Amino acid sequence: MSLPSVSVVITTYRRRDALPAAIAAIAADPHPAEILVVVDGCADGSYEVVRDLAAENPRVRPIWRENGGEGAARQTGVESATGDIVLLLDDDVVAGPGLATGHARAHRDRTGTVVLGYMPTTAPAVRRRGDFPTVLYAREYEQACQRYENDPGSVITALWAGNMSLRREDALRVGLNGPRRLGYHDDQEFGLRCARAGLTAVFDRSLAARHSHSRDVDSFLRQARLSGLARRHLAATYPDLVADTDPTGTLPGVLRAGVGAAATPGMYPLANAALRGGVRATGRLRMFGAETYLARTLRQIELLRGYRGR
Repeated sequence: MSLPSVSVVITTYRRRDALPAAIAAIAADPHPAEILVVVDGCADGSYEVVRDLAAENPRVRPIWRENGGEGAARQTGVESATGDIVLLLDDDVVAGPGLATGHARAHRDRTGTVVLGYMPTTAPAVRRRGDFPTVLYAREYEQACQRYENDPGSVITALWAGNMSLRREDALRVGLNGPRRLGYHDDQEFGLRCARAGLTAVFDRSLAARHSHSRDVDSFLRQARLSGLARRHLAATYPDLVADTDPTGTLPGVLRAGVGAAATPGMYPLANAALRGGVRATGRLRMFGAETYLARTLRQIELLRGYRGR
């Protein structure tokens, strides 16, 4: 049986400098019929970069749309695609050799399946202050992959996309753009809608790519708060698939109480300032274990504030 055709969809927002490497890596695989790069309404020169690359490679197609978020950009790309399979890649993900061909093979004997590839983040070889967002991200991504392998049923309900494929007809039936723009956990929300639509998911480490991750402390904490807001929304919207659990529930008792108190309106300004100061100080002193611990505590506070809607 021949392999199904593949359309690659890369959505991008303000990552102009990452695009040449991301596009070149997936273009090295001869299988994709087209590489659609959807620029989500950013005027940083991304569209011009893709347009120039398209002049050199006719498989590359730049698409401009007004800013609507990642889900809307993915929807635009899938609607424009012509392949049997759509391979959805983030703009900071660099495909490994034969990635699109591997995704096509994964779908050859499957229907109604979301295929999730592997995209580890390389932690900094030499730790510097402020590296904790990437260190934590790399560690937590590997933990998520281990959960996928220990509990395959969790792939569809805890989807971590960025290197993901499914049949185009399934993507259009479910819709890439959710009913509400969450700002975080949009991948998980898409997976939950896929589950309700009867799709299943598999995780395959052999479908490998490399994820480049970088966040400053403000982005790190803003995403934590959005994560808390999204968790509450997902638990309320999909109670049959997502447990409504306090995000501090797994913390030790004393730390849980401290985080809960620090998240209250009266204590938050003081706790936030003190912990941010501690993160800066421990980073300058190269006390990286302490820096990471304090940053995680800050993140737990923001997560809880988001979950409580504050």
